[in-house]
Formats: sequence, C-alpha cells, structure tokens
Amino acid sequence: MELALLESPYRTFLSSTSVSEKRSLKNLIIYALPISLSEYFADGISESNFVRSKAIEGLCSSSNDIVVTYDVQTDAFLGVSSGNEEIYSALNTTSSNTALASATLSALSNLDALAAKYDSGDTVIVVGSGGREHALAVALAKSPLVSKVICCPGNGGTAAEGGKICNIGKSQDNATVIGLVKEYDVNMVVVGPEQPLVDGLVDALTVECPNVKAFGPSQAAAQLEASKAFSKDFLEENDIPTASYRNFTDAAEAVEYVKSLSPTQRVVVKASGLAAGKGVLLPTTPVETISAVHEIMSDKAFGAAGDTCVIESFLVGPEASCLAFCDGVTAKLMPAAQDHKRALDGDKGLNTGGMGAYAPAPCVTEKLQREIEAMCQKTVQKMAERGTPYVGVLYAGMM
Repeated sequence: MELALLESPYRTFLSSTSVSEKRSLKNLIIYALPISLSEYFADGISESNFVRSKAIEGLCSSSNDIVVTYDVQTDAFLGVSSGNEEIYSALNTTSSNTALASATLSALSNLDALAAKYDSGDTVIVVGSGGREHALAVALAKSPLVSKVICCPGNGGTAAEGGKICNIGKSQDNATVIGLVKEYDVNMVVVGPEQPLVDGLVDALTVECPNVKAFGPSQAAAQLEASKAFSKDFLEENDIPTASYRNFTDAAEAVEYVKSLSPTQRVVVKASGLAAGKGVLLPTTPVETISAVHEIMSDKAFGAAGDTCVIESFLVGPEASCLAFCDGVTAKLMPAAQDHKRALDGDKGLNTGGMGAYAPAPCVTEKLQREIEAMCQKTVQKMAERGTPYVGVLYAGMM
C-alpha cells in the first residue's frame, strides 16, 4: 500500500477494510499536523481531539485503528525510523504500535502547549488608509491569534467594520505609529503604503520597539519602490529582464535624448519617485514626449518625485502585477493580478493607481509564473548580497 497525503493545510482520514490476498488490514488514519497555530485554532482542534482519542486507543493491542501523523514541514511521518516499515508492520499485525501512537500524542501535546500561550491574542497595527489596508485589516481580524486590529489612520470602511477593527491616529507618520505601539502594547505592525517604508518606519520601529514584529522592508530595501531609477539600475546590473531605459536629472538632457530618437520610437516617461501610481506618462509622439518631460521635471506635476526622470522603451502587451512574500532570503510568488491602469474608455486617459483588480491573471501561465518567481527570487538574493535584505511584499510589474 502506498501512503499518500494531500498537501497542507488539508488533512485526510483514510479508513480501510481492504483485503490484500486473504489478509484484512487494520483501519488507517493519516493525520497531517497543522502548519500554524492559526490553522490549528481555526479548524484543527476537533480533528486533533479525534486523532488524540484514536492514538490513545492505539496504545492498546486490541485497537483496530492505526494513527500515522505526518509533519508537513519536515516531510516525514512521526515515530518512523526506517522508511515506512513500521507503518506496514502495524497494519498487518495484531500488536499495537506504541511508537506511532506516542509520536502523535507528543506532537499534539506540543501544539496544546503553544496554544496555551495565546489565551489573549495579539494587537496589530495596520498602517495606511486605502482599500488595500482595509483588506489587510479584515484578513488579520479573522485570525484567532489576533485580538485587536488598529488602523492608523484607516478610512471610513475600517471605521464601520467594528468587532476587532478600529481606527486610531490621524496620520501614518513614524512618531504617531510608534506612539500607538507603546500606548496599546502592540505586538506587530503591518505597513501597507510605500511612503511610510520610504520614511524609514520599519527602521524606527527596530530601534524604538525592538520586540515588535514589523512587516515591511527597511528604508534601504524600500528603494526598489521609492526610486524607479534605482530599480532600473539594479535590474540591469543583476541581469534581471527590464525594458531599455535612461535616467535623467536634467530636463534639457532628457529633451535632447528624446530628439535623438527615431520619430516612430515610442517611449514611456516616468517620475522616478513615489507618485501614488500616477507618475507614468504615455506620450504617442515626439512632441508629446518632450511635453511629458517638462511636465515631470520642469513643471513638477508630481512634486519631488520628478527630480529624476526615467525614459524607457514602450512595451506592448498584457500587464500583470506580481507580488511575492519575502523574508530577506526567499521569495514566494502569489497568484498574478491585473487591473485597469488608464482612465477613460479605450485606454485613452491618464494612468491611475489601478482600477478593477482581479486575480489570478489569465495571461500568466504556469510557466510564466515560475519564470517570474525566479526573477523575484534573484531580486531578493541580490538585495541581500548588497546588504539591504528585502523583507515584506515585493511588487513586480510584468508585461
């Protein structure tokens, strides 16, 4: 008999009266340990109690049930030292298998001990005031490990949520967030927008509140979001695919570069700094391109974000937003998403911060998903090598 399990977080119980030749098999119960306390609290306690009772019965030779516990994180069955021979033996004999049952009871006892420490949940701050932060707050509030979610400053939607969620604070600056962390004995801070990261909120929390977990990159690592010029240089230096480009800090030089291009060569003109997703202009002619350069660099339509201007090749094709969870060493990609960037019908308006997002994006095949994850992994690796490890969610815009 081949033992198989669905991947976590699923747990499957197989009860069998199969007959192999003339020999009846014992009932087999396969239990996969929860991979987190949150999963254990959410839907695993009743299952664990059932498994516990069967494991206790399994210590008796008269029991017709054999419990085998699988640890997803180590990819191994507990209480097994020589392949699966102990499991096969227990299924085909009348004696009990104390090693399997004892390993199961020990693992469940460890879970119970950890769970006992969470008689009161954590207080979490979500920094930001957009729809993204609203979604984060709702998701965090669903965790049985969380007792309170403070949105700083939050919005009308989070104010109306009730339950665990509330709005406190009138701004998302470092001093306000740190003050709330200390006042409300906060355990974790989740940073939504780019600006607080660029302002060094995670760095400040590390100094002022070293025992508080912070989800988001440091100020140095946040340059990937803060500066398109930095990102383009980083990608090119590390041989990560990106459209051809030039960076400019002088408007006159940028205009001369535009004039040197073929009249049919379309480019995209971007303010290098943060502009709430709106600092990208899509001119269609050389005249419009020069006008876009002046709008960004001379007229300061996007403020200081336009001090440096990036002019890059215009790419045609579906665009996908790809986000990966990063721990400074590893990047794990989420399903790709798409949204509608340009205002007005027929994509004739200015770029927006994105409207009508949906996921998964049909244009990102399994093969492309693997390729994009490899790019994200290389980005995290190279950021770590330069001494600025990236922790949090990495955004990659793909076309």
